[in-house]
Amino acid sequence: MSQDSDPRNRRPDGQPPSLHKGPEQYPQAPMPGQYPQSGEYPSAPGPVGYGPGSGQGGPPQKPKNGLGVAALVLGILSIPLGFFFFPVGILIGLLAVILGAVGYGRARKGRATNGGLALTGLITGIIGMVIGILIAAVYVPAYLDCADRLGSDATVSEITNCTADELAN
Repeated sequence: MSQDSDPRNRRPDGQPPSLHKGPEQYPQAPMPGQYPQSGEYPSAPGPVGYGPGSGQGGPPQKPKNGLGVAALVLGILSIPLGFFFFPVGILIGLLAVILGAVGYGRARKGRATNGGLALTGLITGIIGMVIGILIAAVYVPAYLDCADRLGSDATVSEITNCTADELAN
């Protein structure tokens, strides 16, 4: 069965469908001697699928997720470092907080897609910093007390052993 003989493909007037526009769809030409003034000509439509103001935008930008991932990694590292090497744990935790805050801000503005990672990095960075500060608040006074008691002739090993004994009691 050909397409022309199928009744579903016929127009209401019984004619086969046409790809050409009818005369009622085109603007009327001016009468001879009546030419339109400049600006009266109809404008041509733009390319199909493009709205006004669409230009060469290029491909969409990839989300910038590096800060959230870095914040999470540094935040996780800051927790054990806060326990065992508190100065580095505090600094790494501070970096995690900064990167997490910036990464979370990017995610809220839609320029990144990992707001959860950035927020988790920020929180673990705060936890690592707090652990490092608490360990420093306990360890440094004990270390300084032992250093004063043992005097200037004491070695670092002796002061560290004294500090460990003092903290164990």
